[in-house]
Amino acid sequence: MVKIRDVLTDPDQFFSELSAKGTNLLIPAGIVLISALIDAILLLMIIGTIMRRFPGDMAQSVTDTAAPIIVELISGFAFWFVVAGVFYTISLMFKGNGSFKRCLEFTGYGFIPAIVASVIGLLVIMVVFLTIEFPVESPELMAQMLMPQLEQNPLMKTLPIITNLLGLWGAYIWIFGIKHARNISTKDALITVGVPAGIAIVCHLNYAYNIITI
Repeated sequence: MVKIRDVLTDPDQFFSELSAKGTNLLIPAGIVLISALIDAILLLMIIGTIMRRFPGDMAQSVTDTAAPIIVELISGFAFWFVVAGVFYTISLMFKGNGSFKRCLEFTGYGFIPAIVASVIGLLVIMVVFLTIEFPVESPELMAQMLMPQLEQNPLMKTLPIITNLLGLWGAYIWIFGIKHARNISTKDALITVGVPAGIAIVCHLNYAYNIITI
């Protein structure tokens, strides 16, 4: 029985024990799905807010809403495969010998902090939406004015910081996941995960700085 709490508190021991079992993608796929669903709900809430004020053609509205939601769900799983692929490729430099399927499985557990980040983001957006003034002239104008108002909100300014901290937590989990998935040392796993994760975090920190200083 997999104890999700253990992957958060002691990922090294968790993945060490999980390595003795057969590969099972069901749980990590569920983790990725939950994260993608929360992001899709957030997107649906933003699109729905605009469409409620400008009903227009209902059939077209349903199509316009469904398309980005489907894309969001597919993107969540695509990102999972890309991240696992990057880790798998880099770990080849250290003669990693675990399968890609195992690498994919263990990488999925590192998305648990992303669920927390998505939930916090959803709650923040829900609160912020109560304070935003929505123009009623046209949906185009509303869409153009929505992002600036979101970015200038004090709560929204703290969101990138929280997201980066949770991203570091996810990277910490990935380090030990890749260590056991690819049978490499902790140092090599740190490099494997740290290089791409570090680049991503630096880019996100730059974005966060731009948001905070607006």
